Amino acid sequence: MIHDVSIPAASPVQLTELAEGSAVRLHSSDLQEDDFALLEALGMTRSCRLRICKAGDPWIVQVRETRIGLAASVARRLLVVPDSLL
Repeated sequence: MIHDVSIPAASPVQLTELAEGSAVRLHSSDLQEDDFALLEALGMTRSCRLRICKAGDPWIVQVRETRIGLAASVARRLLVVPDSLL
């Protein structure tokens, strides 16, 4: 299921296409509703800002003050857009 967060401007890309240190906003997800709900419970809410701390498997992203480890299979299903405010 696609979760569109409707952020205008830059074209969304898979999280896994970006380098460590990249600052982005969550644009949408191709995860099942239950899987996305787990990420939301960890703080990865719609339109949230995140920073890629470690690329690879697992991908580590910082959301607010929390770092979250994501399997590559999950990270590639997250579409993000650059965020110049981070």
